[in-house]
Amino acid sequence: MGVDYRNSNAMIVSVGHNIISCSTEAEFEKTMKELLSLDSAEVWISEKGEPEEYPCIGLLINAEGVSLNFFGDDGSCYSSYRDGAEKKIVLFCDGQYELDAGQVIGKEEVLPALTDYFRNKERSGSIEWDKLY
Repeated sequence: MGVDYRNSNAMIVSVGHNIISCSTEAEFEKTMKELLSLDSAEVWISEKGEPEEYPCIGLLINAEGVSLNFFGDDGSCYSSYRDGAEKKIVLFCDGQYELDAGQVIGKEEVLPALTDYFRNKERSGSIEWDKLY
């Protein structure tokens, strides 16, 4: 029998068909560092790992950087934002997603924002955000 993540205080990280339970900040940071080193990934992070559970964060990772989306429990959605980005489209996940370069930030900027989310389940103030809705 597998672990029942719904009754855990862990942060659940989903990537591909893998579910990773991180019960400590150190485990979470280690997992995120490994994922951020990938050249292509789609990652979802939430407290229980349930579909439609908010708040949660979605990440798209490629060799150029990362796009973060924060989905609040009030129905709001924010995207990472980088002012002054070149006007171009950036592809993620073998072209499955096309995003404006202004939504892509450096991998080095992402870990502090994710650690903030692990700690307080809120949108981090360590990066800029653009409210989508």
